[in-house]
Amino acid sequence: MVDAALAETGTVQQRIRDLPSRVVVYLLLAGGLFADLGYRQIWDRLVAGLHGVGVPSPTACALTQARRRVGVKPGRFLFDLLRGPAARRWLDHTRRP
Repeated sequence: MVDAALAETGTVQQRIRDLPSRVVVYLLLAGGLFADLGYRQIWDRLVAGLHGVGVPSPTACALTQARRRVGVKPGRFLFDLLRGPAARRWLDHTRRP
């Protein structure tokens, strides 16, 4: 679903990066689970079991820049996809004058 969201919103990275767009979306999703932590701490939790795999060790600034690069479109797409038709009917109902 993350790959589909990136493709649909045109936010797939244009070049090879240490932090591909897919990884940044996973970071943002994990941010919802660890809302009281900063990006660097969330990153450390995401990669905790990947010792010896050659995972990059980005700075908090690099993680923030990657988040800005990807933007909010993939997150909105995933939210709309996962909230389902029941939520859409509810939203339509609440928007009626």
